[in-house]
Formats: sequence, structure tokens, C-alpha cells
Amino acid sequence: MRESEFRSKIAEFLEKEIPNYRVREHQNLLYQVVVNERFEFEPNTPLNPRRGNHAFQADIVIVRENNNLPLVVLETKYKSLSSHEVITYSTKAIKHKEIYPYIRYGLVLGGKEFIDKRFFTHNIGFDFAIAISKLSDERGLKKLISAVKDQIESAETLIRIFSRRQPEVKCFNAKLIIETAR
Repeated sequence: MRESEFRSKIAEFLEKEIPNYRVREHQNLLYQVVVNERFEFEPNTPLNPRRGNHAFQADIVIVRENNNLPLVVLETKYKSLSSHEVITYSTKAIKHKEIYPYIRYGLVLGGKEFIDKRFFTHNIGFDFAIAISKLSDERGLKKLISAVKDQIESAETLIRIFSRRQPEVKCFNAKLIIETAR
């Protein structure tokens, strides 16, 4: 199986399992907004970012159904994950979070039983990662759905905080959840 086929199958699966949200493949997201010499924002069309114009393309993006607001991004890799890729995608996540501070970023590693140690060594921008050995791995797919739903909830909560619709926050506690492959 090729990575593109794996990504499309994961996107199809998520689309069926997550109501009230849409799953988009190859979605462009802004990574930078610039104020030019005329004091205008570039790009001036944030609803339709274009790759190469202050935007990176993400593998899978889960957006609100009503307005396409991006909430969760998934980068997919199949069979292998290099240190360079972890660094690159992790940095990409941070750049996107500078524009969309509520966005949650994850890695779905297909064709592997576990997440390699290099992920933990080099990650700084991902919020979660899941290894799915094969598309028939029901346990792995259930974990993916659960994680994505949790991340959507986190993104929606952060949006309420930023928009001041959330009561004043008294406590913030991010919990690390690790499950072993065995």
C-alpha cells in the first residue's frame, strides 16, 4: 500500500465516524500572516489559503461543517518515519499553531506496530500520534477516533477561551497518555 492510499482510507474512515465535522484531504492552512509596506495583511484571503502563498498543505484536516474552520490536522506516514520528517512536520505544526492557536496536530503512522523513539526525541509540535499496523486494525482505528474526538473537543474549548465565551479558567492540566504496543 502507498502512503496516499493509506491517507485516503483514513480520511474516508474519519468522515464516516465523526458527525457534524468534515474531513478534508490536502487542505492548505496559513502558516504566516504579514503586514506589508501598505499596512495590508498578506494574504488578504485567509478563507482560501494557497500553497506557496504563506500556506502549507496538510494531509488531513478536520473542519467545522458550517464554516470550514480547521480544528484538527493529521499528517500521515506509511511504513517509515525519519527523524527529519518528525522535525519537519513538528515545525510545520508550530507554524500553523501561530495562526490557529486552538488547532490540534497529530501524526498517524500506518504499517507500523508502534511509534518509534525518534518521534519522542524530536517532537515539539504534535499533540498526539497513533500507530496503526493495518487498516483492519480495529483497536488502532478506535484509538484514532477516540483521540480525534478528544482533540476536536480540546480545539473547541480553546476557541471558546480565545473568544471569551468560556468562563474564566481556573486550571489547565495537559495529561500525557501512553499505551504500549504489547
